[in-house]
Formats: sequence, C-alpha cells, structure tokens
Amino acid sequence: MALALLAGSVITASAQSNKAKNTWEESQARRINPEIRMVITPQICDMTMLSNNREIYGPYIFDIRSIEETANSGDLDNLKNNALFLACREADADAVIEVVYHSYVSEKDSKKMYIELSGYPVKYTNFRPASKAEIEMMGVVYPRANSSVMISPAATTAPTNSKGK
Repeated sequence: MALALLAGSVITASAQSNKAKNTWEESQARRINPEIRMVITPQICDMTMLSNNREIYGPYIFDIRSIEETANSGDLDNLKNNALFLACREADADAVIEVVYHSYVSEKDSKKMYIELSGYPVKYTNFRPASKAEIEMMGVVYPRANSSVMISPAATTAPTNSKGK
C-alpha cells in the first residue's frame, strides 16, 4: 500500500455522450499527481492496489468535429479525462495511477476519437489525519511543494502504532 494525499488533483472532464440523444455529459476523475496542499490538519489515506499488473481500458469512442479542432482546442484533454473516468468506473476504482494514453482517429471514420488507457487501479482506504512523522516525511519526499503547512495540535500528538513492537 502506498500513502496518498486526499488533496490530490481532481480533474473535471466533459464530453458529448455517444447516446442516441445529443446530451451533454460531465464526468469527474482523479489523476494522481503528488502535491502537498494542507490546511490545518492534513488528511491522508492508503491506496490499495486492485491489480499488481498494468490494466488496459477501452477503447472508449467519442464523437469529434475534426482531428485538427480536437487537437488544437484542448478537447483532447477533456476526452482523455472522460476516458479516465470511464476506466475508474469500469474497474470500480477511486483512481488509476501511472496512466498511459493511446488516442487515435480511425481512417474509416474521421469523426470518431478512440482512446485507450492503461494503468494501475487503486481504492482509497484507511483515511486518517496525518501524524507529525507523516507530515515530515511529505516534506522530504516532496521538497519543492509549493504550499504552506499548518499543523494542528492533534497532528503533533497523534497516537503511535504499537503493533509489531
């Protein structure tokens, strides 16, 4: 299990649905980019890997106007984020770490974008306030974090784990 911050970046993705009706679909997924963003007592959790192997998801198919417009307007990032959301839902995961994308347009239909992705699906478990030792470890692991840290009294007096002694 790896430690993760709850304050990991959240990505909002939007894409048009492939349903019969033209409806707008908005999705939200998490791409893990380690950062330190703490206010008062930071909350952390463990990440339980759902697979020890890189999993492949998709291809997810999205309607596009043209490849040029999609690539130049930022729509490709939105489509990738929507594909990530669909992969999380498919895997029943909270996040996918180490994501690698493969996006392409078929020669047969230039109005369809195909996005495949792979990564390691994880679930967040064991939510808790960060201990003083964990906060200090974050400063060592991420020394260039662009955030201020405020430690509450509860974090400095957190009980230690007596198991294994």
